[in-house]
Amino acid sequence: MDLAAFYNQFRDETTEQIRILNDGLLAIEQAADEVLQRSEIDRIFRAVHTIKGSARMLGFEQIGRLAHIMEDALGAIRQGRRTLDRALTDLLLRGGDSILALTANAVDQQPAPDQAVIEALIAQFDGNPAPAGAPTEPASATGIPAPPTPLEPETPQAPAMAVAPQPPSNRSGRATVRVRIDRLDRMLNLAGELTIGGQMLNDHQQQLSHIDALITEQERIQQALNDDLNRLRFSASQRQSLDRHLTTLRQTAEQARVVIDRERTRFGRYVGQHELLAKDLEQEVMAARMMPIATVYANLPRAVRDLTQATNKEMRLELQGEHTELDRKVLELLTDPLLHLVRNAIDHGIEPPNQRVAAGKPAHGTLTISAVAAGSEVRLTVQDDGRGMDPQRLRDRAVQNGMLSATQAARLSTAEAFDLIFQPGFSTAQIVTDISGRGVGMDVVRTNITDLGGNVLVESQIGQGTQITLLLPLTLVTTRVLLVQLGQSSFALPAGACQGTIWIYRDAVRVLNGQPTLEYAGRTIALLRLADLIGVEADAGRRRSERSPAILVGSGKRLNALLVDALLDEREAVVKPLGPLLASRRSFGGAVQLGDGNLVLLLNPLLLIEQSRSMPQRSRTVQPQVRRRRLLVTDDSFTTRELIRSILQSAGYQVTVAVDGADALDKLRAETYDLVVSDVEMPRVDGFQLTARIRSELGKPDLPVVLITSLASETHRRQGLEAGAQAYIVKSQFNQDSLLEVIRQLLGG
Repeated sequence: MDLAAFYNQFRDETTEQIRILNDGLLAIEQAADEVLQRSEIDRIFRAVHTIKGSARMLGFEQIGRLAHIMEDALGAIRQGRRTLDRALTDLLLRGGDSILALTANAVDQQPAPDQAVIEALIAQFDGNPAPAGAPTEPASATGIPAPPTPLEPETPQAPAMAVAPQPPSNRSGRATVRVRIDRLDRMLNLAGELTIGGQMLNDHQQQLSHIDALITEQERIQQALNDDLNRLRFSASQRQSLDRHLTTLRQTAEQARVVIDRERTRFGRYVGQHELLAKDLEQEVMAARMMPIATVYANLPRAVRDLTQATNKEMRLELQGEHTELDRKVLELLTDPLLHLVRNAIDHGIEPPNQRVAAGKPAHGTLTISAVAAGSEVRLTVQDDGRGMDPQRLRDRAVQNGMLSATQAARLSTAEAFDLIFQPGFSTAQIVTDISGRGVGMDVVRTNITDLGGNVLVESQIGQGTQITLLLPLTLVTTRVLLVQLGQSSFALPAGACQGTIWIYRDAVRVLNGQPTLEYAGRTIALLRLADLIGVEADAGRRRSERSPAILVGSGKRLNALLVDALLDEREAVVKPLGPLLASRRSFGGAVQLGDGNLVLLLNPLLLIEQSRSMPQRSRTVQPQVRRRRLLVTDDSFTTRELIRSILQSAGYQVTVAVDGADALDKLRAETYDLVVSDVEMPRVDGFQLTARIRSELGKPDLPVVLITSLASETHRRQGLEAGAQAYIVKSQFNQDSLLEVIRQLLGG
């Protein structure tokens, strides 16, 4: 596994832990309360310990060594063997600065601090004098430049986008400011988080309505009770007592209803205001990120000119909708697909001038590129007036290339024949040139557009030309999604890729050439199980039911129905990137955070369908499902926790994480796991205590426990094994292959 994928996480976590160190040291200097001082010392000790463990797992030995020396000093303070005086506080602060400098060098390749200065700093923690020639002044002891003052401009680390670059000519003009793109990205993410918070508030509002309904039901039951009591005989004193209690009960219910009604009204007003503010903020930040498609158009005239010269053709380029705006990130990913389409139109679509004249056309061809915003998407159309595509020629070419048999090719509809141009390796060119014929280009178009969560539509008529339409989302950060249930898991699909939902009745399904189909709107469409496409186990009961919900996906001519177990909801959602480990899984477009904080995977249904069609028929046979082993990873360091989780998930395990031993115990009480991987030094419940309580309190003597820790002494190792751990791995000697081998052995292969 490439550990570099975790470097940015380590940098961010280390920056936060050094902030905790600095704040804690300054708080200790100002606090007279010994209890508060002790609490802060414990807090900064854990911060430095976290840095040490994560640095050693990632192989940053010098950072781990410096953190270890600082941890020893803080440990001595905790045990009363050393006093945190001003000199030691200065030393710890300088140590934190040095760790940040070393981290910047290791992760961002910034200039390394003076190694002699680092060694002198380490020596001072042990009370040894600095080597001759080493700096002694605190201000320069780390060899790190001082941070910029508030008056100094910050060096940009990402491309900046200028809004209205022309400076105002007078005081009444608009003021402008250059804003880093990554900051706009973070602002949009935060605006999306507010949207998620609004969904949570809506859930609370529904609960208030539920409470109101319960009060109504209580009043109905109370009235029924009163009617029943009226039919019974009681003494005067008994009747008086009953009436008194019933009156009190009725008054209490009325008071509760008044409170609930008032709070529901107030809460509803607050929810409405929150939604408006969140939406306004999101739209404003998105507007700052939006750029006109003219920025992509800018390079096309020169590209068309060069291509027409290289092919000895004549071409007129028409660009329309230059002011249509898209998210900057969408525009970046659109550049290559658009250039491929232009290249393909000129080389394959437009005829040479003599052929055009012979066909009664102008000698020059016309290529029209237009962009139109429509709701939450943009339709980008590339249209030429060339020769058009012959579906039979495409079928014949697929047979010649060995992609299809003659029988399979003959069964292709016109729309399916057009889709052949997007297959890798497919080309109708007779020779390979520097412009075309290699069978690459159009497959890149569909790949990039489907990765964006968009779609590609093709229309063509022989002798009249070809039109290719790209359906693009306005933004990649927020999107409207459809939540579905597959077995025990929830997934999200982009609402823009869904054409509608229908009920599928078992007796309406027909099998044609091994493919389940059904009649819809006067035509036959393919029926696929979404669970089979992503390799999860569907609800067995749903498979046996007489009807199931399905989602219509695809274009009008290539519509498909995807069976799901249940339709859950449709909502606006924030799309989280999956990170480098899952970046290659193009069928997953990201993760969506729900109102309750849970994450679900965002699927790319069009890509899943394309992948299923490219699979050999025998691989589509459903194989028996093998249960994935469930592991629980426990560590209070985010970097270490995510590193171990990624290693185990890449090896095929199903992994849940816990932030400390107490959290792990809660998860072990609620769910069943096959093995536990845990750190030792954690707040609340440490790894030794966790292991012992798994054995005694939870009654799980056979559950394997693997401890991964910075504690390397034989005493600690023996303590872990006595607590009941089956394996003890030291972080400084950590190796992912050895960890996986240990787990395989403990799980019996």
